[in-house]
Amino acid sequence: MIYKLNKNDYFKIKPLLEISKRTDDIALNAIINGTNRGAVYVDNVKNPKTALVDVIGINSMLIGDSSNEHFIPHLRDFVEGQLKIDTYESCRGTYFLTVLNDEDWEKVLENTFSHREYDWDYELYYQLQMDQFHVVKQSYKGLPAGYTLEKVDCNVIHDDLNHTLHDVLSEVWYSIDDFIEYGFGYCVMKGEEVVSACFSCTVNGSEHEISVETYDDDEMGKGLATAACIAYLEECLRNGMTPIWSTLETNVESVRLAEKLRFQFTHKRKTFEFEF
Repeated sequence: MIYKLNKNDYFKIKPLLEISKRTDDIALNAIINGTNRGAVYVDNVKNPKTALVDVIGINSMLIGDSSNEHFIPHLRDFVEGQLKIDTYESCRGTYFLTVLNDEDWEKVLENTFSHREYDWDYELYYQLQMDQFHVVKQSYKGLPAGYTLEKVDCNVIHDDLNHTLHDVLSEVWYSIDDFIEYGFGYCVMKGEEVVSACFSCTVNGSEHEISVETYDDDEMGKGLATAACIAYLEECLRNGMTPIWSTLETNVESVRLAEKLRFQFTHKRKTFEFEF
């Protein structure tokens, strides 16, 4: 059986991070510490040896013993049953996307879901080159006429015409108050509508993982996301925060923006994905 762990017991999977060489993973630590939304599923609620950590609204991660006979044989039914339900109820998600740690877990998923069509990809991880960022930001021409840059606060979230910010923040944060306390962000507005934003989606100590998106395809290519990111990164650097950028390799726009802002690729992990 696979069991859902009580939030107060998330600390019990901390030893699995070391086993899986994921002690520095920002999302896993943010969930274990209770900062960001997440669900933890384990083989044993008292002494877990294997866990699936669902980073709600983003992806899942498998950690611990990849040969656990009390977990692996139940994985297929669990993912296609309970996890499918939980994913839809928590964020209206319809895909299973997991970031893998090693080849052992790759083999587990290939065998477990051999009856399905699935896709492989890579999650890319980047680190900001501060000196280069300071140079490149000087060349940014600014926002087009009719657009304004705002720091995300309770008023901006409340007044957003389409409630876009409230919806995207609620996917990864337990509450808007938690976001205001632990994270921050900047958005570009067109009138009373938020059209692009860059904000902290997971936070662990001084590390802030970035989520950035332009919400209307017609607004793409105008430098809106760039403006929001520059403001966000400037605040990170002023306050001693470390910005973390990760994206799927197939997300060409995100890769291009990371490189434009002078994030440098550091490493990648394989991903496995299918539609529930």
